[in-house]
Amino acid sequence: MAAHDLIFLKNDGSTRKKWAKELYRAILKAVEFNDLVGTGPNSIVQLKTDLGKGEGDTITFTIRLPLSGEGVVGNKTVEGNEEKLRTRNFSMTIEELNHAVDTGGRMDQQRVPFDLMQEGKDGLQEWWTDKLSDYVFATLCGDTSYQIAGEIFAQACEAPDSDHLLRVNDVASDAAMTAADMMDLSFLDRMKQLAEVPTGTECYRIRPLLIGGKKYFRVILHNYVFDRLRQNFNAGQWGDMLRSAQKLALPNIEFEYNGMLVSKSERIRVSSTNSAVYNNILLGAQAACFAWGGAGESKSSIMAFVPYEKDAKRYIMIRGGGIFGCKKTRFQSKDFGIITGRSYATKL
Repeated sequence: MAAHDLIFLKNDGSTRKKWAKELYRAILKAVEFNDLVGTGPNSIVQLKTDLGKGEGDTITFTIRLPLSGEGVVGNKTVEGNEEKLRTRNFSMTIEELNHAVDTGGRMDQQRVPFDLMQEGKDGLQEWWTDKLSDYVFATLCGDTSYQIAGEIFAQACEAPDSDHLLRVNDVASDAAMTAADMMDLSFLDRMKQLAEVPTGTECYRIRPLLIGGKKYFRVILHNYVFDRLRQNFNAGQWGDMLRSAQKLALPNIEFEYNGMLVSKSERIRVSSTNSAVYNNILLGAQAACFAWGGAGESKSSIMAFVPYEKDAKRYIMIRGGGIFGCKKTRFQSKDFGIITGRSYATKL
């Protein structure tokens, strides 16, 4: 087969669809938030993939509010005393993002001993994994400055509301926080307590995850915060928390403390007014929603993967694209499943 025939085969419809599905599977498995995602309302990040091509740019999720009725005692009649199920629709917007790779010209393919098409595909997988991970963490942390290519993507990230925000030592502002305001276990306890016993109006208990019949919250700390916190433990205490987490056999969990599964990420956002203050997060069910639209040639295609040629077919490009969006779940302008805990930290 002549070398110039190769691009035709790799650019036909069946190959594009196959590689698009492979690209999506590889990306979803590798993204840093993969273990937070599920399709049901008890997932931390609820995922929808059922919006096909031509079905609009808005996705609607349902938020179920907690029941608050008293119930019926003894022989009193149940019928006619039912509590109405309360749900609210939560809408978000999806947007298209594309990135393309230039694999070079015919002479480049002649010179190198590897498949430039495969390398381009692998490069796009790594780029998308990093971009999606960063986008979701910006959403969860409420990074209002987040943009892609200088533009707000889909919808602006929303800052945490005051009823779901804590600072170590109750410092009045991020700018006023100092090295005296570092994370400790008592502050983790405060974050969990606020999740379980909300104090603001129109605030609801954050629903924990059920794992092995026990309730847990996920906590993600910035690396600097995590490492400073670890220094506060003696060897026995740290070992006990590690062993507790290991028994659960969950990915990415560093330690378990008081019903909180703690991990770390360098993607946790820094304060806009103090470069040593981090937006650590405690997460419960339905903390955020993530949606994919139909980007490929059929409703089943989540990603697009399209090789194309230019300059009289001398140069080969590869485009990887997707239509998606992510948004914190909110009700009455209040975060529904996130407590943000700001603390001071510097690198060791």
